[in-house]
Amino acid sequence: MKKIAILALLALVTTGAFAQIEMSAGGGLFLDYSANNGFNIDGGYFLGERIFSFGGFVFFDANYIEVDLGFSYGSPTFYGKGTGFSSSSDGGSYTQVNLSLLGKYPMEMGIITFFPLIGIHYNWVLSWKDPSNGIVYTDQVGEYNSQFGILGGVGLDYNLTDALYLRGEALFHLRFPMKGWKELAKEFEETNFFKTDATLGVGPQIKVALGYRF
Repeated sequence: MKKIAILALLALVTTGAFAQIEMSAGGGLFLDYSANNGFNIDGGYFLGERIFSFGGFVFFDANYIEVDLGFSYGSPTFYGKGTGFSSSSDGGSYTQVNLSLLGKYPMEMGIITFFPLIGIHYNWVLSWKDPSNGIVYTDQVGEYNSQFGILGGVGLDYNLTDALYLRGEALFHLRFPMKGWKELAKEFEETNFFKTDATLGVGPQIKVALGYRF
């Protein structure tokens, strides 16, 4: 009898906890710009790439947690800069899968819900198209060009009906160095005897979506 009472109490507590969580899902579009991916060379020089990405995504929201899964097209530009020079060249194109896990704290303000966000992001590169010959490469592309990152920013939901809402998010994206650039930095240092340091990618991420509450 005691065990039955304990189980019944746990069931009530669990049901009450889940009843307070508002579940929703939806989809939309996003833009992501990441600069400064590469390495610094002792003496004030930099070699690397900036990447402009756009694509679509779906999301699942459990009130305090948001999970995003997206597919995007990335347009990298390789560039170098330093004392007395600056140059850039077409870097081809990436196809990418994007996965984010974000914590959020919603604050309701009538038909608007405002929420700060922070979490992690993984940008998985599936392929790279070489601009010089048009060949699409897939072998080891993900290993050398994919990146983990940290996202932080704010979001806003605007209620269209009790179930439908528009969502917008403005985030700052901090990406950890790619394996490819880290290895190039090491090779450059060993060959040219200049100290090098792999750099963090930085830039904004903007998302707009339509959501539906269950």
